Amino acid sequence: MQTPSIFVMGASGTIGSRLVAELKSRQANFRIGSTRAGTSVEGVTAVQVDYSDPGSLERAFQGTDVLFILTPLAAPMVEWTQNAVRAAQRAGVRHVVRSSGAGADPNSDFLIARVQGQADQAVIDSGLNYTLLRPNCFMQNFVTFSAQGIKQGQHYHAQGDGHISFIDARDIAEIAANILVRPEAHNGKTYTLTGNEALTNDDALAQINRAAGTHASAVSVTLEQAHAGMKQWGFDDFTAEAITSLNRIIQAGYAAGIAPDAAQLLGHAPHGFAQFARDHANAWKIDASPAL
Repeated sequence: MQTPSIFVMGASGTIGSRLVAELKSRQANFRIGSTRAGTSVEGVTAVQVDYSDPGSLERAFQGTDVLFILTPLAAPMVEWTQNAVRAAQRAGVRHVVRSSGAGADPNSDFLIARVQGQADQAVIDSGLNYTLLRPNCFMQNFVTFSAQGIKQGQHYHAQGDGHISFIDARDIAEIAANILVRPEAHNGKTYTLTGNEALTNDDALAQINRAAGTHASAVSVTLEQAHAGMKQWGFDDFTAEAITSLNRIIQAGYAAGIAPDAAQLLGHAPHGFAQFARDHANAWKIDASPAL
C-alpha cells in the first residue's frame, strides 16, 4: 500500500491529538473525525461523526485505506466499535489500527479489560487487516487529571502500592503513526505498550516533586471511597465501575509488567518518567505571581 489515506477517530484526545501532530509533521495523507462539531486539532478540521450512527461513519470513512480507532470509554463502547468496523467494511477500508488497553481480554473478570477485549474482538472478527495497540496507563494522567491536586499538595489514588509501567502518550502516538503510514508489516499483530520501569504513585510523585519543585504526597484511599467520590463528581455507573476495575488491576500487581514492544517499534527507548516529569514540570508549578 503506497501513501495510504488515513482516517483518525478520537483525534482530540490524549493520544489522538499527539497522533495528529505526528502525521502532520510527516505530511501524511490523513483526515480526522470527532463527535463534536467544529473540532480542530493542530489546525486540522475534523469531520463530525457519531459512533451510534453507522451511516455517518461510513460516509466519513469513504476513500480511507487505514483507519485508526480509539473508542471512548463508555457503556456502549463495544457497540460503537462494532459500528465503526462495519462502516469500515462498507467503505472499503483495508486496515484498522485500534488503540485498546493493556491486558484486554474479552473473558476477563475485570470490567475495563473485558470491554476492551470485546472491542478488540470486533476488529479481529471483521476480516479486515488489523493491528491492536494495548498501552498501559498514560504518564499524561498526572497532568490531565491530577495537576490541580498536586499543586495543592496531595494526589489521591486508590491503587495501593501497585506498580505501573506508565507509557508516555507521545510514544504511543509515534508508534501509531509509524504503523498507519506503513501498516503491511503489522497486519495481525497485537502490541503491549509500556514504559521501561514500573513505579508506584509514591515513586511517580517523588519524580514530579523533583522536577517541579513541589511537595505533593500520594494519599491512598479505599476502592469504595474512590468509587463514591466518582459518583459524587457525576461519573456514570459504567465509568465509575470501569475505573474501579482498573484500580483493582493495579492493586493486584497486574499493571507492573514491562513489555519490549514499545522500544522495538520506536527503534529507541520510550520516555522515562523522569524525563516526562521534566518536560511537563510547568503543569504542576504553582503560579507565585501576585494577583492584580
